[in-house]
Amino acid sequence: MDQRERGVRLSDLVEPLLRVPEADDGELLDAVNLVAEAIAALGVAVTDGQGRPLPGVSDKVAVLALLQSYRQDLARRGRTEDAVGLGDLARRIGRVA
Repeated sequence: MDQRERGVRLSDLVEPLLRVPEADDGELLDAVNLVAEAIAALGVAVTDGQGRPLPGVSDKVAVLALLQSYRQDLARRGRTEDAVGLGDLARRIGRVA
């Protein structure tokens, strides 16, 4: 099975965010932009409650939506500590970006 058939793992998409040192807001902004570019290149859309794509979503909102999806996935798999850590990261992005 090739990569297209398996899709892209959320963990791979958020990896640049996870590598940013806590005290480096500039690097965090760079990582947010990098992840947002990857989301756009993959054609991933942020949707409303009915599944309709939302036009004009900012990089920050797209990245936070991706993190929320990943957090939910981690929580479903019983990785609560990791999900909580991503919540902390999301709050940091919300303050900085």
